[in-house]
Amino acid sequence: MRKFLTGNESVARGIYEAGVDVVCAYPSILKTSLFASIKDFKDDLKVEMSISENVNIEQAIRISNTGKKTLTFCNTMDSNLLNIGTKTEGGLVVILTDDSGMVSNEDINDNREKAKLSNLLVMEPGSSRDTKNMLIKAFEISKTYKMPVLFRITARVGCSSGIVVCDDPKNSNVQQMEMSIKDKIEACRNISEADDLNKIEHNSDKVGFICSGICTFYTKEVLADTVSYLDLKVVNPIPEEKVIEFATSVDKLYVVEENNPYIENHLKEWDIECIGKDLFDEEGEFSASVVRKSIFGKHLNHVKSEAELVISEEPFVDLEYILSLYNI
Repeated sequence: MRKFLTGNESVARGIYEAGVDVVCAYPSILKTSLFASIKDFKDDLKVEMSISENVNIEQAIRISNTGKKTLTFCNTMDSNLLNIGTKTEGGLVVILTDDSGMVSNEDINDNREKAKLSNLLVMEPGSSRDTKNMLIKAFEISKTYKMPVLFRITARVGCSSGIVVCDDPKNSNVQQMEMSIKDKIEACRNISEADDLNKIEHNSDKVGFICSGICTFYTKEVLADTVSYLDLKVVNPIPEEKVIEFATSVDKLYVVEENNPYIENHLKEWDIECIGKDLFDEEGEFSASVVRKSIFGKHLNHVKSEAELVISEEPFVDLEYILSLYNI
């Protein structure tokens, strides 16, 4: 079955199909459409309320350690509360509600640098379809390795809509592993390097673009298949081997990302030449129009209208006649 869902509704659908037992929330998150979407499945899961974000995270960890699949939210990442050493027996996914253009928040949220300090896997969908499918995958990873998984959703992804293939919930029996922190970090690197998440689309030897989240779709809308792409759906850890492979396959490399030069800084640490914030703005949300203006220096040319084909602004009905009917 296919449905036209927003990113927030896709989160709710992913919760349903992943068989999540408990959703932990706190007052400030109740105002978002994301929580409103989850309430559509209130008969299928339990919602735990907390008084603050920190208490909410701690409560989610405790519930997860009882063997329950748990999901919670986080506006500001705190690596002291949540890191790769945190054990989650039942699986725990934490949604980072980032806002690149202050659509719903009073400031710009970009938790990627803070999330990096946690050493946790950070997944970032760019569409409604990605959101549902990747959320299910995130719970599988979390339960297998007994560690939290961070799931970054920007406001634009949550509000935009797309076609989502909806399935019935499936019981997935994963083999859980007892691993050291070092082994978990290595497992996160291997997941990031896998082709099913971070994909290379090779169309050209001349120009390549590294993008993540919704920026991938903006760039493809502008450039289509005229350039090559590395679509990052896992933004921490950045897949070093895959990035180097992609960078050496093209003559010129661009990085398209909103706000902080997070991906760009990783590339520069690895001595990979790229064009990023020198060309693309560091402030505000991106769009296909913003990407086009940054690359080509202009927006699309508008089609000039022909005067004789434009509908007249004059009323089609005699207003005086209508008023006379009412003796006005």
